[in-house]
Amino acid sequence: MQKIGILGSRGIPASYSGFETSIEETSIRFAKKKYSVAVFCRKNHYKKRMTSYKNVKLVYLPSIKTKHLDTISHSFLSVIKSIIERYDIVILYGIGNCILLPLYKLFSIPVISVVDGADWERKKWGKFVRLYLEFNRNIAVKYSSFYVVDNQLLADDYSKKFKKSPVYIPYGANTEVNPDISALKKYKLKEKGYIIFVGRFVKEKGIDFLINNYMKIETDKKLVIVGGNDIDKEYEQELKCIGDKKIIFPGFVYGNEYESLLKFACFYVSCSYLEGTSPSLLSAMAVNGFALVSDLAENKEVLKGTCAVFKTGDHEDFRNKLDFYLKNSVLVEKERSKTNKIINKYYNWDAISQEYINLFIELHKCKFRQ
Repeated sequence: MQKIGILGSRGIPASYSGFETSIEETSIRFAKKKYSVAVFCRKNHYKKRMTSYKNVKLVYLPSIKTKHLDTISHSFLSVIKSIIERYDIVILYGIGNCILLPLYKLFSIPVISVVDGADWERKKWGKFVRLYLEFNRNIAVKYSSFYVVDNQLLADDYSKKFKKSPVYIPYGANTEVNPDISALKKYKLKEKGYIIFVGRFVKEKGIDFLINNYMKIETDKKLVIVGGNDIDKEYEQELKCIGDKKIIFPGFVYGNEYESLLKFACFYVSCSYLEGTSPSLLSAMAVNGFALVSDLAENKEVLKGTCAVFKTGDHEDFRNKLDFYLKNSVLVEKERSKTNKIINKYYNWDAISQEYINLFIELHKCKFRQ
């Protein structure tokens, strides 16, 4: 039985971002296929620590909980432990962790790196960190057995810049959910009585843009903003101070409560200035069926002609589109069935997990060719 180690994230059960959700969805499917799977988790992120989750082993290690050291300190310890315990294959998430890849090369352990979107372009990083992340991009290409991107546009970009092309494996979404309308009572919400955003509170998500423009249109629909920022609490508080009583901040929400908030919203909305493949957008497409998002190429690639977009950063266009779709629920309902077909065709977690398993099989074959 092959030992698969998965590291670079906060861990599972998922309780933060898209990486964690991807790891949870794929790792439990790997375990069902009789792989021995371990996910490395940050000890300080979990108050309740389990030895396993749905037949996936959980390994807890510490980290230095600061903006710049939380991820890399935990990943370094995870790499060392995975080398000592001789995993057959490692899946390393996050381009910022790729600086550690040469260690695996020294011990001949094959690695599948899952790289982010253009992470070096994010506003939260200073010049040094951006250069560091761009450097890691080169490391990922050179030292990974395979490197994976979840967006075709990003795949094309890597293919143009490097001789070694990436493997395109999209992010997935679940359509099989069991929403509970009673979950709305907690926030004094009514079905179709609100729009919703889900994501980390970082500047490139355009949450301040969303709030300011929402408050300028006349509507009785509330705005629910799900998420937060564990590291930059000051920015999180700034956003909460912009709004009024019609804006609700539930914090981080997961599981059935998250699915219920998505399902019973009028629709999902996002005003991002920068995106890769947005897991929140995919979830919204799968669970709710309609989204209004900025017209970034990455968003349009995910939507594949469904839902609606507005011109990125254009206040008037966003307000006009938001007002239009809030007043035209019939058009929104017609779009939902179209969106559902796209989700089932392109973003199925079973098929996505099999794509990774195909890489495991290829690496296993390569081992015996040597």
